[in-house]
Amino acid sequence: MKILAIDAKNYHAWSHRQWVLQALGGWETELEYCDHLLKEDVFNNSAWNQRYFVITRSPFLGGLAAMRDSEVDYTIEAILANAQNESPWRYLKGLYKGENNLLVEDERISAVCFKVLKNDWTCVFALSLLLDLLCTGLQPSDELRSTLETIRSSHPETADDDPAAAVCCILQKCDPLRVNYWSWFKDTLSQIS
Repeated sequence: MKILAIDAKNYHAWSHRQWVLQALGGWETELEYCDHLLKEDVFNNSAWNQRYFVITRSPFLGGLAAMRDSEVDYTIEAILANAQNESPWRYLKGLYKGENNLLVEDERISAVCFKVLKNDWTCVFALSLLLDLLCTGLQPSDELRSTLETIRSSHPETADDDPAAAVCCILQKCDPLRVNYWSWFKDTLSQIS
């Protein structure tokens, strides 16, 4: 804790801490410790990583399936507090690792994407997760169509009949660093379907 108080992202300290938990215990307060660190700095990806480690390995919490519901709520709250923070978006997706059907079925996931995009249509993390949902089975809803139509009306160059292709067009516009990737991804959509 002393080292992490100096540098909360010190990889070696986190690695040692995980070893100590597994070898000697101390799981009882680790989730609260992660919560404390995230309240101090919600951008601390190391604390998000440690939280996932605790959720999936603690002998006291019942595992990912038992904790998923409350963790999704916790993560959505963090996303809504700062949608441009990549860490909770990745954590949210990790809560469904290997269970894409559950990710798609959980309406809270698409709902947080829509909510964020209504306030900021350029949020790459919301768009990327929405694209993942569409590619793994999310059926286009009225809310999705409405969200995309709002963006299209302001930016007609993002128009496309296919919702996943439309999201790729939007990503090409608002994520110039990965414009070539989104172009390639759009071209591969027919292979995914």
